[in-house]
Amino acid sequence: MSNKFKFTNANIKNLKPQNKRVYVYDTEEKGLSLLLTPSGNKSYYLRGRVLGNQIRVKLGEPSFMSVDEARNEARKTKIMLNSGKNPIAEKKKLNQEDSFKVMYEKFIEEKEQHLKPRTIDGYKGLWKNYLNVLGNKKISQLTTDDFKKLHKKITTNNGKRCANHSIVFSKTIFNYFIKGNLYDGRNPVVPVQLNKESPRIRYLTKKEMEKFVEVINNYPDSISKDAIWLLLMTGARRSNVFSMRWQDVDLESKTWVIPETKTGKNMSVALVDSAVKILKRLAETKYNEYVFFSTESKTGHITEVRGTWKSILTQAEITNLHLHDLRHTLATYMVSYGANAFQVKKALTHSNIQSTQIYVNLDVEQLRETLNDTVKKMIG
Repeated sequence: MSNKFKFTNANIKNLKPQNKRVYVYDTEEKGLSLLLTPSGNKSYYLRGRVLGNQIRVKLGEPSFMSVDEARNEARKTKIMLNSGKNPIAEKKKLNQEDSFKVMYEKFIEEKEQHLKPRTIDGYKGLWKNYLNVLGNKKISQLTTDDFKKLHKKITTNNGKRCANHSIVFSKTIFNYFIKGNLYDGRNPVVPVQLNKESPRIRYLTKKEMEKFVEVINNYPDSISKDAIWLLLMTGARRSNVFSMRWQDVDLESKTWVIPETKTGKNMSVALVDSAVKILKRLAETKYNEYVFFSTESKTGHITEVRGTWKSILTQAEITNLHLHDLRHTLATYMVSYGANAFQVKKALTHSNIQSTQIYVNLDVEQLRETLNDTVKKMIG
């Protein structure tokens, strides 16, 4: 297939998908191209320059735009480029009469291409649960008082953390458009004072650990149960364990490489013998590329273990324990058994030692034992 020819409605319609993304160019209108994806999607683009920078502007799709319309749109876009205007930025621009909902939707549309799905899902959750009450307000009408009242309401009904996250996200939305010169108004969220938060400090005490291990050992075998074991044995984040891939696990060297952790880098995790034993057993019934596979999830791997987790805690008579607290638990026990903060940092794949400090929380009994030992050595 030639990548240059005179566009007609017929030959554009008859273009067949290739095994990769392909651009074809119109010989009639310079710079006009059509992107053809392996899935069969087609889109018109114009390639040009604005202020010395080369950009590619999406014009529309053949299903809604004829070839003549695409050429006319290309000419209009060239006029904008020649006047120094960036059509992509112009489309993203906001005015005072746009609603907060429009602002949010444009933010999500832009960021969805660059951020991880989990981050985007978090943003969407904040909007759906807390921020959409301000959605219909015009941007010019939004005041600091609006966000202060909302912050106070969320704090009362849903807690300090949810309230703070909602305000920080609102501030992020405004800052994105202001810093990108896509909105020339002010950020009304900046003056809102956040709640003071204490880091959550919860881990399995020695008594709880004994009961937890007893219950989970006698619990029916399942993918969820094994995933919970790996959370405790590795101290890794839930999202990383749930999406663990066989290609990242080396059972011979007893290591697991987590691709693109929260720090944005690949991290190697040391696998203890008990974890390797579980993984070897799971390898015998490999279903797909994921260790903790799911036949129902769109991702191909499990995304939650809520039922199993709740059942184990109920049987063990343990309350107020989150899955993430297993990470706290491993770190705390590592320190109590002699590990230093740098070893804990490495185990938890933290980028800096400050992040590790909140996990190193010894209970009173463990602290007393350490102090007794230290004082005896000091004074004899």
